[in-house]
Amino acid sequence: MMDKHIIATPRRLPGALAGALKAKYDVREPESDIADGAAFLAIADGAAAIFATAFDEMDAAFINALPDSVKFIASIGVGVDHIDLDAARARGLAISNTPEVTTACLADTTIGLIIAACRRFREGLDIAETGEGRGMLTPESWGQRVTGRTLGIVGMGNVGKAVARRATGFDMNIIYTTPRPTPEIDKEFGATAVSFDELLKTADVISLHCPLKEETHHLIDKAAIEKMKPSVVIINISRGPVIDELALIDALKTKRVFAAGLDVFETEPGPIREELRSLPNAYCLPHIASATLESRAGMAMRLLANIDAFFETGEPIDRVG
Repeated sequence: MMDKHIIATPRRLPGALAGALKAKYDVREPESDIADGAAFLAIADGAAAIFATAFDEMDAAFINALPDSVKFIASIGVGVDHIDLDAARARGLAISNTPEVTTACLADTTIGLIIAACRRFREGLDIAETGEGRGMLTPESWGQRVTGRTLGIVGMGNVGKAVARRATGFDMNIIYTTPRPTPEIDKEFGATAVSFDELLKTADVISLHCPLKEETHHLIDKAAIEKMKPSVVIINISRGPVIDELALIDALKTKRVFAAGLDVFETEPGPIREELRSLPNAYCLPHIASATLESRAGMAMRLLANIDAFFETGEPIDRVG
């Protein structure tokens, strides 16, 4: 019988995923919940593949220190900004992610944040906690109607399209910016491709669905916010550093921005800034857009499919780059 392929992981795996992997492969996990750099490199010695999550930072130094046995990094989740792709390519490493399986839940979360932020649900819930049954009755406490507003989508990939599809149910006017606009997108969603600058100036709600790259780091900064309507609502479920949080905090405090709905943060994997989460017009979720039974099961199955494909054919299904 052939020896099992070895997979190393810097963190202990949840039971179901660990069981599925161990049924086929020799899985090496740390004794504690998470291994530090040196401990993980020892675990990875002899492994052909590495399992990674979005919280496992794999920079150039980490990539270059990997044992020669490592040929593949299987990441769970859509984003791969935690991996230095240039360093990985230079070493000839294959990288995979788990796209598409989380799309519905990410889009659902986006719509939920849009409604909550526009209608000021956080403040309403706080008032209800006092026992008051009829609060927010004065004009200065009213929210905004979602139906009929202009939604600006930054990044019209799978998630952006799924958000647009849902937004049509609210009769929202959809504008978008994406590297590759097409007439098919315009026709399917009744949408209009615009420049980023025009989107900033026109949209009532701006929803971010772009990957974190050098050119998207702090895409939403003080200068961008100054071009927006004061009534704008900003939604981000992509990656935290796409927004300059300090600029956003200032804009929320001064009511230069009506509200923000965030599932990702510039300070991750550290704590959310207290100054941000304490604001009544900031709707902060703890990175849970994909935290459903359906999405997590789909991610695990896609991860396994990529690992199986790599060991069977030398190429994962969802190769990145």
